Amino acid sequence: MNFQHQLAAHLLVFFTLYPVGLFCAISYLTSWLCGWRLLARHFRANEPFYGESWSWQSARFRRWCSYNNCLTVGANQEHFYLSILLPFRLFHPALLIPWQEIEVETGKMFFGYYDTATFRIGAQERVTLRIYGKLVNRMRQAAGPAWPLYRTEQVESQAKG
Repeated sequence: MNFQHQLAAHLLVFFTLYPVGLFCAISYLTSWLCGWRLLARHFRANEPFYGESWSWQSARFRRWCSYNNCLTVGANQEHFYLSILLPFRLFHPALLIPWQEIEVETGKMFFGYYDTATFRIGAQERVTLRIYGKLVNRMRQAAGPAWPLYRTEQVESQAKG
């Protein structure tokens, strides 16, 4: 009888701690692989963000690490803001990135139907982040003249002007 109580207690501890430990390990590994942890070293948001923001957004880091419908993305004339929903925020602090640290390359996908923007963040980090759809134009409008241009866009805008 005592053995059964010990076994039940061990199983209870295992099935309680295992999912929590697994969640922590996956959150840490994801932040490390996608580059969020690297960006947080230099761009952790130590002040509140003031500007337009959009919740429940999606983005792709480093071409293969997707954050689907769990991001809050913001932009103003000084910064690009990123945070993740509270349950997933472990090892993912909010980021506040100055536009001077970002290059943006815009384009189209799905036969010109969707706008895309690929951000190259940080002079040393060079973490890539891609956003899609209406969010690209919303961010561009919120950033105003601070919206960074990639070299090909600079050449095109100079040719037009």
